[in-house]
Amino acid sequence: MRWLLIFILIPLFFSACHSGQPKEKPLVQRNPVIKQKPARIVRSKSIVAEKPSGTPSLKKMPDMTSKPGKRRIRKTVEPPPDLNVAPEIKILQDSILRQRIEYLRTQPEEIDLNEPINRGFLHPFPYDIPPATLILRGSDRILKINFDNDILDYTDRFYTNGIRIDYTAPVFQKNPLSKLMIPYWAPATNYYGISLVQNMYTPSTTKTGGIMFGDRPYAAYLFFGSFKITNDPLHRFRQTGEIDLGVIGPYSFGDWVQTAFHKTVPSNNEPLGWEYQVQNDVILNYHLSFEKGIVAHKVVDLNLISGSSLGTLYTNLTGGFQFRTGWLNPYFANLGVARKPRLERLHLRKTQFFFFLKGTAKLVGYDATLQGGLFNRSSVYTIASHDISRLVVQSSAGISFSHGGIRLDLEQFVLSPEFADGSWHKWVHIGLSFCL
Repeated sequence: MRWLLIFILIPLFFSACHSGQPKEKPLVQRNPVIKQKPARIVRSKSIVAEKPSGTPSLKKMPDMTSKPGKRRIRKTVEPPPDLNVAPEIKILQDSILRQRIEYLRTQPEEIDLNEPINRGFLHPFPYDIPPATLILRGSDRILKINFDNDILDYTDRFYTNGIRIDYTAPVFQKNPLSKLMIPYWAPATNYYGISLVQNMYTPSTTKTGGIMFGDRPYAAYLFFGSFKITNDPLHRFRQTGEIDLGVIGPYSFGDWVQTAFHKTVPSNNEPLGWEYQVQNDVILNYHLSFEKGIVAHKVVDLNLISGSSLGTLYTNLTGGFQFRTGWLNPYFANLGVARKPRLERLHLRKTQFFFFLKGTAKLVGYDATLQGGLFNRSSVYTIASHDISRLVVQSSAGISFSHGGIRLDLEQFVLSPEFADGSWHKWVHIGLSFCL
């Protein structure tokens, strides 16, 4: 009986000693009886596939030199997407892409690669983007100079002076701000540009010093804008987006400009009270507007207007209409002015003369020229929020004359009170446009 126990304990003793030594797992387990192809071994959510000799593996083998119990996971190298595409599909993709590139080379205008629909056209998939839906990039170069002032209405109050200079050119498509504009999804032409704007606001009189409580505060702002105009003649639709960056307050130099202007006119007195203007604050605003043609005739047209602004300068919603009558071209044929060769090619009038009428209603959420900057609350005097007119009506009427690449606009504006105890205001707008 004792020898039987010895024979039983000896194998158990050697088995325990052997199990205490580190044991490496074989890389590939094989059946000792039946020979077969290597099997897949799954380790740490990655698949290692052994292949017959001479065939390289696309994935790295796991590191087997790590210590027992500390399994190291290495990133696998995924194959390029093209390796997963059948050769006949890849040939078809390349053929379609070459055809699309050749088509674009034959077009007189370049497409706008800022638009998602155009970028999809240059991708091998999908196939269902017809060339007629592409959005072109306009090649026109237009300089617009806009001047607002109430001096022709014999007043000097509220919105008293404004200057805006716009320059439209294809090069501004590369402006980083242009990529932030809302895209369009129908055949159209995009026009890119920049603007420089300075506006000035004063109380009902500039001849009295000090703070005029219950009146409009002095305010001025200066900003740089980047805009994109999408013009769709087929659907008689226009979309305009603009991002504005600038400053409101003394850094806009509104007080200096008005003072210098008054000194050059003998009948004007130097404005008093600019030291109490709205203080410096940042301007960051986004403006989006839409115009939709309702009536289109040779001598008359009617368009609906809507828009919105969101930011530190203005936050509002606008809706209204524009009516034109006279000797005119279709409103959505271009941006209102074009060079003679382009007008002749499109069979449009080289000379236009028409009367126009506009009317809009605006829901006001925030107005920094009345309420002060959004972040800087150190302004000495501003209008309280509960005294702001939340509904403001604006109308204008004017005439426009253009010949070839030159256009002149004269427009009279009327604006309803913007704050409690305010009054109606009017000013004159003069606009000059040049095709360069």
